Amino acid sequence: SDHPVVLEAEERPEELDLRAEGVEFRDPVKVRVKITRMQEEVLAQGEAHTVAHTQCGRCLEDVEVELSGQFEALYVADTGAYAARAGRRDFEWADQRVNFYSEGTVDLSDEIRQCIVLALPMKPLCRPDCAGLCPSCGKNLNEGPCNCKSQPAGSPWDQLRKLVEGDES
Repeated sequence: SDHPVVLEAEERPEELDLRAEGVEFRDPVKVRVKITRMQEEVLAQGEAHTVAHTQCGRCLEDVEVELSGQFEALYVADTGAYAARAGRRDFEWADQRVNFYSEGTVDLSDEIRQCIVLALPMKPLCRPDCAGLCPSCGKNLNEGPCNCKSQPAGSPWDQLRKLVEGDES
């Protein structure tokens, strides 16, 4: 088999059709991929990095999230024995999704797009200890305390607070 080839590239997010709700992709996607040829198969193993622009899940401030993902995909020539046997555009083969390539071109955009979207955190935070917004007045508590009473009397959190702080009386 041939020696693997390592390729590095930058893709524009719009070329990859990179989209996710509440997220803006403005930065290029840096891709590094190792291509290994085995007869009529091509194995692509790569990683992709970019920055997502979104909102903090607690305080709603703008936040940049660095994303990194890895992908691996097997491609076979759409003229070969596999294609005849599969009879479909792609199929599962020993847990590995098999894709077809034609005219010697392998399109990795699906793999790159999926690995970036999967790297998005469920609840992005501007920092791990973000204090969030006051539930009463909406002030960003990272900027300091608000003038509300900390919690209305009889708050469901009172019991929990007693447990956490311990009864020191």
